[in-house]
Amino acid sequence: MGTQRTVLLAVVAAVALRLPFLGVLPSPDEAGLLMIGGQWGVGDSLYGDYWIDRPPILLTWAWLAANTGGVVALRLLGLIPVIVTIVVCSAAAGRIAGARAARWAAVAAAVLTVSPWLGADRVNAELFAAPWLALGVYAAIRAVQTPTARWGLATGAAIAGAVLTKQNHADAAVFAVVLLIGCLVTCRLQPAAAARLAAGALGGAALVSLVVVLAAWTRGTAPGELFDALFSFRLRAAEVLASDPEGARVGRRNGVLRRWAISGHMLLVLVVLCAPLLRRFRSPESWALSAMAAFGCFSVIAGGSWWNHYLVELAVPVAVGIGVIAARSRIVAPATIGYSVVTGVVGTVLILPAVGSVDGPVAVGRAIAAVAEPGDTIVNAWGRVDLVYATGLDSPYEHLWSLPVRTDDPRLEMFGELVAGPAAPTWLVIRRQLEGWGMDAEAAQAVVDRRYRQVATLCGYRVYLLQGVERRTPEPPSDVQCKRSTRLL
Repeated sequence: MGTQRTVLLAVVAAVALRLPFLGVLPSPDEAGLLMIGGQWGVGDSLYGDYWIDRPPILLTWAWLAANTGGVVALRLLGLIPVIVTIVVCSAAAGRIAGARAARWAAVAAAVLTVSPWLGADRVNAELFAAPWLALGVYAAIRAVQTPTARWGLATGAAIAGAVLTKQNHADAAVFAVVLLIGCLVTCRLQPAAAARLAAGALGGAALVSLVVVLAAWTRGTAPGELFDALFSFRLRAAEVLASDPEGARVGRRNGVLRRWAISGHMLLVLVVLCAPLLRRFRSPESWALSAMAAFGCFSVIAGGSWWNHYLVELAVPVAVGIGVIAARSRIVAPATIGYSVVTGVVGTVLILPAVGSVDGPVAVGRAIAAVAEPGDTIVNAWGRVDLVYATGLDSPYEHLWSLPVRTDDPRLEMFGELVAGPAAPTWLVIRRQLEGWGMDAEAAQAVVDRRYRQVATLCGYRVYLLQGVERRTPEPPSDVQCKRSTRLL
């Protein structure tokens, strides 16, 4: 089968596997992105009236989705990075090792951008960053093969695009640096040409960064506050995550590693990491892909949160690397890709009924939405932004996720001022207790006890209503399964 036909079939298969997920309920992250993107403008926080530790390019996608149809629009937009990643990974592998590599890279990229075992059935920052990483790899390969300024510039632009979509995605920069050094060591590039390419890459990265930051500033996202959210906050948050109970961290880690292994993705990563150790796979490109995969592994581990979708960061180096290996191996790479294809299809069949059902948090949100009145607001303590999104109400508290609360408002002073003041939310939803890990909620709890009354308990969530406000009692739909799982294994 020809390369173009294989790439086309890979794209069609990837799109077909994602189509059943178009209308399913949003994940908490998807819901949060839609809430923030929909109101992004000049406001009281980083992105309008909400705060999130994510870069402007990602929020631009969220803004576009929120203003063109919501969840379905976001899922349709998510097809764009899938298609671009497949096509560009195929082109990159083809530049390194020919047509066979291009074909297998396309198949691998399709699997790794749709597999529910990696959380790729939803739309997230890692997915939107993937095409930038692929473009960075392709541009860097072209730059060393044809050392012209435009390819250096394109490499830097793609590197910046990835970082400005998910700030820890410097993978393409690692690839470019290792490739440049490898080409210098093997005398494929002269020092002067390498210097020009490096200067071009820096220029491209600076240009894209300047344009994106200035564009975000025009919408009210100040550069200084943006830098704090993307980088300084992550350092503060790392300390908070390190203080999580050992059992919780180990449980999340083991779950991700188990799904990573079952999917076959872990084996693919190991193959790419170890390939340069064999003489027939040894080249500057192979070393660069191995380094990129190693950086991706480090990035996933260093994140500390252990979520499945973090593994999508590894899709590009693995897809291109497996393609290159498959061009020189008739068994290992095709066999591992074949296994991943089978597990991806099986995973889709298993998880679709779960993610298509109404779970507890969404049921609570819909129950509140049914009795809320115009002008009502809500705060959910803490996380599960999909609950807030399901209500259709705004939140007067700038933090929608738990980690920013634990990091920047651990004593709940900002929250306490909010519930004590005139902008106090109409509805307050609490799962278990107001106080979370590493938090001191004593003062805030006293205010809540004084200003709110409990009106319902739905699916384990306690629903409170502001004193002096009268609303009908929220009741969940009769067919809701409060403990429905939306994860594989």
